[in-house]
Amino acid sequence: MKKNMSILFFGIMIFFSCGEKVKVEDAVQGTTTETTTQNATTENTTTESTSSTKKEFTNEELLGNYVGMFRAHKYDEKKKPTWANKISISIDKIEGNKVKGHSVVAGNDRPFTGSIQMKDGENYSYVIEGKEPGDDKYDGVFYMTLLPADKKLEGTWVANNSKLSVTERKYTLSRMDFKYDPELSLEEFGFDQMYGTYNQHTGESEIITENVSSKNASTDELTKADVENMHKGDLEVMRNAIYARHGYSFKNRKMRYVFNHIDWYVPYSTDIRDQLTDLEKKNIDLLKRYENHAERYYDSFGR
Repeated sequence: MKKNMSILFFGIMIFFSCGEKVKVEDAVQGTTTETTTQNATTENTTTESTSSTKKEFTNEELLGNYVGMFRAHKYDEKKKPTWANKISISIDKIEGNKVKGHSVVAGNDRPFTGSIQMKDGENYSYVIEGKEPGDDKYDGVFYMTLLPADKKLEGTWVANNSKLSVTERKYTLSRMDFKYDPELSLEEFGFDQMYGTYNQHTGESEIITENVSSKNASTDELTKADVENMHKGDLEVMRNAIYARHGYSFKNRKMRYVFNHIDWYVPYSTDIRDQLTDLEKKNIDLLKRYENHAERYYDSFGR
């Protein structure tokens, strides 16, 4: 009899629980979900989503300057192309899906205009197509992917002129805004031979030594005793380091190949003459007097 009474009590509890809501706690997710038992009407449930790690960027946050190597991808080897130059690409203005910017590379400062769109399925990456004006033979189109969270800009540049020595370049750039700093040194300099100075007949070339970092021509007032016994290559690099600190983009291929490999160097401008300090101007004049009057290895504004 006692056993039958227990079965009857359990059945009554099931009967009265039908249709009542039961709250289920999800300890792992930290969510609360309301469900109903059998024969109950389904009701809307609410689940609190976990916090997202995504960050949405404003147009202002997408603006900035990106620096890195501009490497040849499609080229005519017979035309002796420049394999790589350091480039700055600046995103200057965004309005709606329109973008304006400019690039500085190999003595060229060229604007571009185009479109910007968020890339589907990605964490706030943006696709940019920027067209240069087309009135310079080295103009082309930048196809870029902007990754603001990673502070990266990567993509391809395609030349308008299919007869150039390089018709396509690749790049992966890092966010690096320019700021003049006279204290930047050449201590990391690791070259011993200047590009373009090798003499096939004598087997000689201009040599760069550790003396190139003995003085900073942006902060130290140089004397005759400082420079009179230095190699021409050292003098030339020391002098051009002044321009490099100001973000000058070199037309001279020899100097491009020197400063391309200096981490702090940002090619930001093609004319910095009005930014030189009085001390820098004085040191430039002294260094020039002691440099040999050898051929300058200038080339055109080519990329």
